[in-house]
Amino acid sequence: MATGCFPHQFEGSFSAFKERQLVFALTRQLADAQFRRGDPSRSARLWQEAAAEAMDAERITGLLYGVHDHDDLEAMEAVDRPYRERQQEALRRAGSPLARLARLTGPRPVRPSRSHRSARPSQILPPGHGR
Repeated sequence: MATGCFPHQFEGSFSAFKERQLVFALTRQLADAQFRRGDPSRSARLWQEAAAEAMDAERITGLLYGVHDHDDLEAMEAVDRPYRERQQEALRRAGSPLARLARLTGPRPVRPSRSHRSARPSQILPPGHGR
């Protein structure tokens, strides 16, 4: 039986754990390509890979510049935790009854605003009689 490095105390699903591990691995590779080696072609390929996997560039950038030692799993976790919490909150809000209702009814039509009935019509001044 294969045993991985899935921590028992990890909050979330196995797929979330795998996604986090992929993001961390790609971030380490990007740090190596960009900061240690200065290899723009490898860096560009890694960013393309991140885009192909639909990874959030803001998340990766936060990890790249927010962690000094990219091999320190605790530091990576500490920087990544607020991102994951924001994502969970956004998912929770998207599942709220008001959000579901908004998706069903669609966007509200935008009506051009009219002047209130108590507003005076603007006067047309003859040329040369500016204020």
